This record gives sequence, structure tokens and C-alpha cells, in this order.
Amino acid sequence: MSEYPYQHPGGCECGAVQFLYHCQQPLAEITARVCKCLYCQPRAASYLSDTMSALHVQVKDLRYLYAHRFGTNTADFMYCAVCNMQVFVRSEVEGRVYALVSARALKEFAQLQNFATMDFDGESLPERLSRRSQGWIPELQMHCDAAG
Repeated sequence: MSEYPYQHPGGCECGAVQFLYHCQQPLAEITARVCKCLYCQPRAASYLSDTMSALHVQVKDLRYLYAHRFGTNTADFMYCAVCNMQVFVRSEVEGRVYALVSARALKEFAQLQNFATMDFDGESLPERLSRRSQGWIPELQMHCDAAG
């Protein structure tokens, strides 16, 4: 992918769900967002996204991936069903799917140097969906080795 000079691999601990995050920067220059909502804070969750990026996910079997929703029920927090690790987040806004990378799922997580704490609890639903469509990864491709 020549349009994305950097490819950052990641996935769950057991390897059932893997991904490549294609973007414009090395990890040391990317700022991960640390979410302080009631769901993410206890999990120490942090995320990466850029409007000039893509996320390509490879799943060994569809049964190895499950979605969890909470709060506004507008985002799917995608987990490996084998090792229970959060790998990415997806949200559909006006018929288009957007994504976030779970920073802890990056193989080179230690290279991240910049973290910004975010709190979106006061957003209205339209504000939240608008933010996602303007700041999340606009290309999510998923491939499965087996249909399950």
C-alpha cells in the first residue's frame, strides 16, 4: 500500500484476530487517546485513529470475534472470543463504517510515546457520531480464513 508509508501490526494475545494499521506516521509520532468513560477507564483503554489511515483485520474464524456494546449502543467493541482481548472498535455512521485501533493490541505498543486523556461523556449523540465520522479510521476491511 504505497499511499500509507507505515504499517503497524497488531492483534489479540492468542493470534486468532490480527490486523495491520496503515497510516502516515511512525508510532512514536502518533498520539493515542486514553478514554476516561466508565467502560474504558477500568480497562486502561487507549485508541488510535486518523482520517488518513486504514485498518485491515484478519480473523481465523468468525466465531473468534465478538462485539460488546454499552452506553449509546452506537459502537461495537470487538474482542477475541478465545483470549478476550479488545482489538478494535467499529461504528456505523450514516451507512459508513469507521474504526479505532485498540492501542494495547499493537505489537509495538511500547513505541507509543504520546497519550492524551479524553472525556466524551458530555457529548450528545449527534455530536458523538459527527466526531467519529470526522476523526475515526474511514477504511475497515475484514477478512476471515473460515466462515465458521
